[in-house]
Amino acid sequence: MLRFVLVATLLVTVGLALFSEVTRARVEAHHPPRGAFAAVEGGRLHYRECRPEGEPRGTVVLVHGAYDNHADLLARLGPKLSDYRVIALDRPGHGWSERLAGRAMADPGRQAQALMQALDQIAPERFVIVAHSLAGALSSRIALDRPERLQGLVLLGAMSHPWPGGIAWSQRIAAMPWIGPLYSRVVAVPLARHRLGDSTAVESTAPRPCHEAAGEVRLLLRPDVQQSNAEDMAAVRDFLSAQAPRYGGLELPVLAIAGDRDTIVPPAIHSAAIARAAPQGRLVLLPGVGHMPHHAAPELIAAAVDAMFGAARDRP
Repeated sequence: MLRFVLVATLLVTVGLALFSEVTRARVEAHHPPRGAFAAVEGGRLHYRECRPEGEPRGTVVLVHGAYDNHADLLARLGPKLSDYRVIALDRPGHGWSERLAGRAMADPGRQAQALMQALDQIAPERFVIVAHSLAGALSSRIALDRPERLQGLVLLGAMSHPWPGGIAWSQRIAAMPWIGPLYSRVVAVPLARHRLGDSTAVESTAPRPCHEAAGEVRLLLRPDVQQSNAEDMAAVRDFLSAQAPRYGGLELPVLAIAGDRDTIVPPAIHSAAIARAAPQGRLVLLPGVGHMPHHAAPELIAAAVDAMFGAARDRP
């Protein structure tokens, strides 16, 4: 009986790992990179850029959160920001960006440095950052360390402070050095595939309009991306514990937009706290909205970007 159980367990494990690799191949074939790559230390970062027909009003950089990639923010906010140069980046290890420094790249400070290496090449002008969820940690670091490069910071349901408790047990396992890669292949990808449903092969690979990015969430269905997400989640809480006392030194406008029903990144712990701490901070709480303010109120976010560039033009 024991031998039967061991053999059955091995066969199931191998089968699920093979399923994950087949899923990865299908997803990558149907969702190839649609943007460009910037060479940075350790590898390349993928980004997608949209420009208006005429002179842009300014430049807006979109930075996605955990378990996501550039496409979600671009699809939702890109059409509302059509007067701007919009750059949507894949964070290291997500979308089509390389992980660069391996596990060490889970540190939001290192991600901030990598993004700025890319942006110093492709966007030497000042810009507004719009950051969602976990990206609030690294975008706030950019605002603290490179304020001269920014016009303002818009945080969407963003992480800014440490929170009570920790992360999910599944994320703790997936973030482990030895067990994590196995867990990501055998458990994480099949589970994510089940949650997303089986439609990985229905979208066309034909070129799409700049703002159209439907379906690219399925790039999550790759073991290395699942592991990168877990590693990021495991690192961010301690990072924010060290960074939060610095928010009084933010030298630029900071707008925190959050839904009052956000149970993933509760606004009382994060958005309201950074809005209070930042000298030019402000909080907008959206009634009846959860963790995706850009899905619920893209027009409001675009108006906030307009205001930041308008305020800059009005300065002497």
